[in-house]
Amino acid sequence: MEEKWTHRAVGAGVGAIAMLFVLPFGAGWYTAGGAKTLAHEAATNAVTNALLPFCVKEVLADPTAVAELKVKRVSDYDDVVRDHYKRTDGSATSDYMFWRACGKLLVGKVEKAASN
Repeated sequence: MEEKWTHRAVGAGVGAIAMLFVLPFGAGWYTAGGAKTLAHEAATNAVTNALLPFCVKEVLADPTAVAELKVKRVSDYDDVVRDHYKRTDGSATSDYMFWRACGKLLVGKVEKAASN
């Protein structure tokens, strides 16, 4: 009779330990720190996506930036964005990923801006 309870206790312990690893990593559960990181990344992406059209418009409005974009390689467009994009409140966006995304959006629009 004692052996039956021992097997059940061991099975419950192994199951509890397995659940500690399966639920957070495999079932989509997050710890408080993981959820905070996920929310911060989502908010950063939303802000970046909202600011990208303004970045493209402002960089293309600057004739010096357009002249630099014509000379630079496509992979260096982010450097031009970093040097010429200023937000309306006067502070520069200092995120490399933002500069890279804005540079990628500029690829097809430089020729159109040059012809206008």
